[in-house]
Amino acid sequence: EKDVYGNEVQRLGRPLPVEYLLVDVPASTPLVPLYTFLERKDAKQYFPVENRMIDGHIQDFAALANYLAKSRSLPFLDAVSDFHLLFYLYRMEDMLPMKSQLGPLLEAVRTKDKAKANEWKTREVWKTLEELIEASSNHDDSSMSNDVEFVPSGDAEQNWICTFCTFINSRELPACEICNLPR
Repeated sequence: EKDVYGNEVQRLGRPLPVEYLLVDVPASTPLVPLYTFLERKDAKQYFPVENRMIDGHIQDFAALANYLAKSRSLPFLDAVSDFHLLFYLYRMEDMLPMKSQLGPLLEAVRTKDKAKANEWKTREVWKTLEELIEASSNHDDSSMSNDVEFVPSGDAEQNWICTFCTFINSRELPACEICNLPR
């Protein structure tokens, strides 16, 4: 067999039937969209997006405290109906065992059940998180607190021990390198 230029061509298989190239994919969108998460007008009202440091989005304990402080005027269900907040809470395993506790809250967000969300808010894990936020907001970064213990390690450098996670931090750091809570 020859191609269009007259060169000898050897076929390795049979030609593919055209029917295999036609694909029918039904696609539709609802007439009235149903949102799982709260829609907000201003992007600054959302919890920071993970892995977007170039955009100034940093997910840390301070961002969590700031977001929850700004969301106090909202009902609890609306405040926690933010995908990135829920994802951050899920990944907080190093500070609090949130992953195993989030199931009922996620179900409340999915079903938009305010009663279930408020019931979850009374759980010990959320109360502990609120206490950590309160403790971190009571510290003043510009002055040294009595909670900070300094540990000498050499002549020139002094370190401090985080009172929350006991990690030994460099003196230049205003917040703990591990738990990101302030001195």
